[in-house]
Parts: sequence; structure tokens; C-alpha cells
Amino acid sequence: MLGKEQKIRPEDAETIIGAGVKVDGTFTAFGNVIVKGQLLGSLTTESDVNIKEGGSVDADIKAKNATIAGKVDGNLEVDEKIQLASSAKVMGDINCNVLSIEEGAILQGSCNVGKEEPRREVEAEEEDEE
Repeated sequence: MLGKEQKIRPEDAETIIGAGVKVDGTFTAFGNVIVKGQLLGSLTTESDVNIKEGGSVDADIKAKNATIAGKVDGNLEVDEKIQLASSAKVMGDINCNVLSIEEGAILQGSCNVGKEEPRREVEAEEEDEE
């Protein structure tokens, strides 16, 4: 409708860094971020990050989920799942709950995968008695 302002929730917003675009600095978003170009600095979003083939990120990334088909030179801290496509090249440490790596992907760094389960009280009590 004309004249009626449409409200967009921040979590529904999507940012695309196009193939011919270079972003340098601290990049913070609430919605999904797609990188087809180049990003230098840091990238933080409350939603998902998708680094497309040909996309390049020289930054630490914090996100809910991440799909990597391009190049990342930096650490990834993801709440849920990281997917590395066969064309992915990641040079940095990974922290996530679930990690999926296609054949051909390159990963140079350490991986911490899975959430550490809290110790049960019974186990803690048994250790205290010893």
C-alpha cells in the first residue's frame, strides 16, 4: 500500500556485500550477511553469515550459523553450525556446535566442536568424596 510505512524487523534484514565491494572496519549486523566481495576487520551478526565462492573475509567472524564457500582468514565463533563447502579455504580457529566439511575444503586451524555438557551433580559429589 502506498503511504503506509512497512516495518522491517532487524532479524529479517539481509546485507549483501557484492562482488565489487570492499568493506574495511568493524561490521555489525542483526540479520543475515552474504559476502560476495571482500571484508576486512571484524564481522558480527546475531543471524547467519554466508561467504560465497569468490568472497573473501580477512576478519574474525561471530554469528549464529556460517556457510563458507569462499576464503576466510580469521577465527569463526558460531553458536550453532558451520558448513564448509568444497571450495572453502579457512585459515583460523573454529568454535561451533556442529561442523560439516565437504571433500576438498581446506581448514588450517584448531577446531572446538560440540557444546560441553554440564557435569551432573552426582559426578561432582562423587569427586568431592574422594
